[in-house]
Amino acid sequence: MAAPSSEMATESQPLLSENVGEMNTRKKTRNKLLILIVGAIFILAADSGFYLSVAPQTAIFEKIICRNYLEFLDSTNTTLPASDVADPCKSEAVQGELALITGYKDGFAVVPTILLSLPYGVLADHWGRKPVVYLGMLGIVLDELWTRLICLWSGVLPLRMVWLSALWKIIGGGDQVVTSVVCTMIADVVSENERSTALFTLMSWVFVADIVATPTSAYLMTFDPWIPWTLGYFIIVLGCIPFLFLPETLGDAKAKKSSSHRTDNTTQFTEPTRKMSSMQMVLYRLREFKESAQFIWKDTNVMWMIMISFVSMMSRQSTNILLQYASKRFGWSIAKASLLVTIRGSVGLTTCLVLMPGLNWLSGKYLNLHGKYRDHWLSKITGILSVVGFLLVGLAPTTALLIFGLVIVAMGGAFGVNTRSLATALVVPDHVGTLYSSFAISQSMGIFLAGPLFAYLFKWGLHLGNAWLGLPFLQAGLFFALATVAVWRIRVDQSLPGDDGEQEEEQEPLITESS
Repeated sequence: MAAPSSEMATESQPLLSENVGEMNTRKKTRNKLLILIVGAIFILAADSGFYLSVAPQTAIFEKIICRNYLEFLDSTNTTLPASDVADPCKSEAVQGELALITGYKDGFAVVPTILLSLPYGVLADHWGRKPVVYLGMLGIVLDELWTRLICLWSGVLPLRMVWLSALWKIIGGGDQVVTSVVCTMIADVVSENERSTALFTLMSWVFVADIVATPTSAYLMTFDPWIPWTLGYFIIVLGCIPFLFLPETLGDAKAKKSSSHRTDNTTQFTEPTRKMSSMQMVLYRLREFKESAQFIWKDTNVMWMIMISFVSMMSRQSTNILLQYASKRFGWSIAKASLLVTIRGSVGLTTCLVLMPGLNWLSGKYLNLHGKYRDHWLSKITGILSVVGFLLVGLAPTTALLIFGLVIVAMGGAFGVNTRSLATALVVPDHVGTLYSSFAISQSMGIFLAGPLFAYLFKWGLHLGNAWLGLPFLQAGLFFALATVAVWRIRVDQSLPGDDGEQEEEQEPLITESS
């Protein structure tokens, strides 16, 4: 009886192994789908909360500043200027202060990201993805709550205390760190071929939130701006809850790494890092980044691309002042001006889903442009569109021309995607991670500088007169002009280090994935 039993065990072993393999495959598929759904819910909720809040927050800030301004005039027995009698809240004093408060708030908000993105990235690799996401969500929720509490008690607390809301983002590093870790979790569980499609699908929900939430906010503001502002906060909180039920994906990332790197050199390199503390790991990563980033300073193309990233992010931030600009220049309510954001989002979504894929196909079929040559050409086109669009917005004498200019700006919004795809093709694959880290830092610096800069330009335009209110957008157009000139300076034919003549053939899949 022993022999048949032994034979039965031997014959059943492959069947058990196959069953275990199928169960593991089903589990991975289920986890992948769960992470994609939860990630989409979070992006949709976070951006819906933002777009529900941006217009009412501006309106509430304006109301508080206007009230304080009138109280100051009463206390000092100062007469309101004749030009401001019709609507004191649109006066130069009120609008200038509003621009400064909003600009500095936006600038300070990215300081934690600049300082802490690397440490939190290390912790995500050391602790796990979920703890960092939880910390980031807590920081975001407290940041949003702080701003609302300051406005609620604005009779006692100065409105400029909203600038301190950025301190809460020290917990987790802010929304950009959270978004980065969420994208990392998705990259952990999807294959290399699925990655770009998954991330693009995830980011498309930003446009959906823009299109749906902005008109909803405008409608609710007709009752009271506090309604959409409060609703936006609770939607952000609710969007964080599904993450409590997600599996940790750090194990998937380690499994990928161990399966793709099984050389002795890799073992010797990674083994000591397992025994490091979190602080030692941060210092180790800093040294590693410094050594690996040397190519940035030696490659002119890379330097141009980082400058382009910095400039384009600064210019994009000018749209934060769009509501105030349209409200002041054309006498619109903040709620009505917020509909411009919906127009921008609708055109942006159409550009990503229809226009850019169409241009990709046409450039390949009729111009025989592929890979980095196609990206270079499209970067030039979208750069020119951005310059023209911002100039039209800044100089628009009528609402029709303003809307037309905004449509052109939205069509040029693919400039960042095209230039990033081009940059990916201009460095060797081992340097792509370092290049993206450099982009993240340069973009955060652009946001930090753009908020105060455009606020002061708008305030200066208020002083010069109504025709000069578009100064922030004219400056944005100038920045994009510089970035577009830099694109023209890129040498696409420059050989990569270690190029053996077959690099171009192998580069195409990488470019496709990054775009």
